[in-house]
Amino acid sequence: MTRALVVDDTPLNLKLVVALLRANGFAVESAESAEQARDKLAEAPFEVVLLDLRLPGMDGLELTRCLRADPAQRGLVIVAVTANAMKTDEAAALEAGCDAFVTKPIDTRALVPLLRKLTRRS
Repeated sequence: MTRALVVDDTPLNLKLVVALLRANGFAVESAESAEQARDKLAEAPFEVVLLDLRLPGMDGLELTRCLRADPAQRGLVIVAVTANAMKTDEAAALEAGCDAFVTKPIDTRALVPLLRKLTRRS
């Protein structure tokens, strides 16, 4: 079973993605901040993180760079999730080390196949 961590500071977004992933067989935990996500990632292994880029405090790009610098997180798949749909936002996410870029509102039919593809590849 693929372990996923969903990071978003908007409770409704968090609830939607967690429910979608659980309904599709993922073991899911959630975090409301980058700092909380970092703590959860240090406690237990995850295969994939769905990471809102706009978070209070440390943002998603900064967390991505920290995770990519950590040898213990080498195989972690990071998917940026954001309402910012500009090409420059996507480029910044990929440059920071994200494996994929998903815009809000999330296409619920496309998300699970994307995650399965990315976690098979890693």
